[in-house]
Amino acid sequence: MKSFGKLQGTHLFSRLPEAVVTQYFNHCHTRKFRKKEEIFRQEEHADYIYMVLQGRIRVYLRYPNGKEFTLTILEAGAVYSGHTRTFGQALDDGEIVFIPVQSFRKLLMEVPLFAMSVISVLGDSLKNSINTIESLVFKEVNKRLYQFLYSLAFASGEEKTATFQVILGLTHQQIATIVGSTRQTVSAFFNNLQKEGVITLEKDKIIIRNFDVIAQRAKDDTE
Repeated sequence: MKSFGKLQGTHLFSRLPEAVVTQYFNHCHTRKFRKKEEIFRQEEHADYIYMVLQGRIRVYLRYPNGKEFTLTILEAGAVYSGHTRTFGQALDDGEIVFIPVQSFRKLLMEVPLFAMSVISVLGDSLKNSINTIESLVFKEVNKRLYQFLYSLAFASGEEKTATFQVILGLTHQQIATIVGSTRQTVSAFFNNLQKEGVITLEKDKIIIRNFDVIAQRAKDDTE
């Protein structure tokens, strides 16, 4: 596997020596993907752990009636199990590595430092899942949309005190499946923000012109 350097560049493997990564993951293989490509199907790679090296992947459920529900967006460095009944679609061009579950399990058992990193990553994943459930159950749709936009802005890593852009890579329908709403509601939400001058909509990206408004409206009422 030629991407040991990319593995070590991720949060999960950053503390491991190159020799350890090479020893345990010499049976891994990588795959490059293009935007909009379907990367995995439900239970297609049950014996592997996925790790995103570059790009973003939308993880979603697909139902026989054609409806979809987006569970999460995997960013570079994120890991996901191949035994689930979900689908994965690329939001950008990128690269993914398939790590054999057996190798992953062996490293967990034999290298305590790696186990601690996995616990940290799983803790973040669980927190995000709980936030999603809480948002769907208790919060109004506009609040969910503000918090979704805030999370995208926060993850962009750009300065939040000035105008900056967020690469979206999602259709309004896909955003609707993430926040539990409809495409019409999402479109109206963004159009209204654009009329206020808070954002400017462009192809595949949003220019945020007033981050303070987004941050304020994304706050929970109890804060």
